[in-house]
Amino acid sequence: MKLVRPEELKELEKYIISERRYLHMHPEVGFAVADTHDHIANELDKLGIIVHRHVGLNSVVGVIENKKGPTLGLRADTDALPLEELNEVVYKSKNLGKMHACGHDAHTAMLLGAAKYLVNNKDKWHGTLKLFFQEAEEGPHPGGAKGIIDSGLVDDVDSVFALHVSPEYPTGTFAIKEGVAFASASTFRIYLRGKGCHGAYPQLGINPLTIQAEVVKNIQKIVFEKLPPRDKAAISVTQVHGGTTHNIIPDDVFLEGTIRCFSSSAKALIKAEFERILQAASKKHGNTYEFQFIEDYDALINTADAFSRFQNTVTSLFGERAFKELENPTMVGEDFFRYINKAKSGAICWLGTKNDENTGNSLHSPRFNIDESALVKGVVVLINLITNYKRSE
Repeated sequence: MKLVRPEELKELEKYIISERRYLHMHPEVGFAVADTHDHIANELDKLGIIVHRHVGLNSVVGVIENKKGPTLGLRADTDALPLEELNEVVYKSKNLGKMHACGHDAHTAMLLGAAKYLVNNKDKWHGTLKLFFQEAEEGPHPGGAKGIIDSGLVDDVDSVFALHVSPEYPTGTFAIKEGVAFASASTFRIYLRGKGCHGAYPQLGINPLTIQAEVVKNIQKIVFEKLPPRDKAAISVTQVHGGTTHNIIPDDVFLEGTIRCFSSSAKALIKAEFERILQAASKKHGNTYEFQFIEDYDALINTADAFSRFQNTVTSLFGERAFKELENPTMVGEDFFRYINKAKSGAICWLGTKNDENTGNSLHSPRFNIDESALVKGVVVLINLITNYKRSE
């Protein structure tokens, strides 16, 4: 591993794992990450790093200034998920109903590790490094990246990088797609308003529950019947709420879900199809409706230059077998797109953390866990992205 001496590597790994476990035991959700970010800010303070607190709402941005050179950014998301952890580990979540089930504890620990090394080894690089510790990647809308972008702290960044742990790849594998890599994410909300009545006399009412069944059936057909084959998309209904008891037809029903796709044309077509389906149902059944289409995240595009930097860094450190170029983008949404769009250069790369069945559970699972030995490899890649950066590359 270039630049990091063995004794530094051992100490760094110990620090990273310790930080990851502390964060794992104390998860916070969304924008309500004040304790997490106080801890991060205090760690940066100890290292003598300039700290911007309460960026957006609770995000923290650290800045290391080191002579003249490029201005680069590294980002870690810090929020957890509203899940009850089912892992029986010594570092199990202490906050009921909250869990780091998407690896943001690992991302934060790796960024702290990279910061610790780089601030203590300024002779090995030059320029300015901005460390973005971001709240609310998982939401709610509009996500935490927007507040950091709006602060102006990304305006002068030449290129920005991030890692995301993944149980889909073996420990220490770095997997990345050039170009469109993550889907756009939109939320739909539909309120169907019928006419409530006694369940024994359905002819006297307009049943929004049967209407929602018809609507759900038809929106599930959009991807297969309306989109061109080249346009991949996913539409999932994730919530339905209506009714209070067995013998009353309710006045209204609420349904909500997510839409994932990779092009603006596909998104526009899907939105138009939702409107057509809802209008047709209203005309047929006599109900009214309200339709909300919330564009959460754009598709994320890894730029060619940043992709090449990841590829060159990983292969020079760990060999060709540690690098995997992905053919297909993921349907996952990621607000890191905002940093790339602002900087005009950047990429996010998956870091494999699977070594056995206990580390193979999916992201957002209450049994999600990682092989912690992958983290130091991730940190060394982040370090080398900074120390080896040349504008001409």
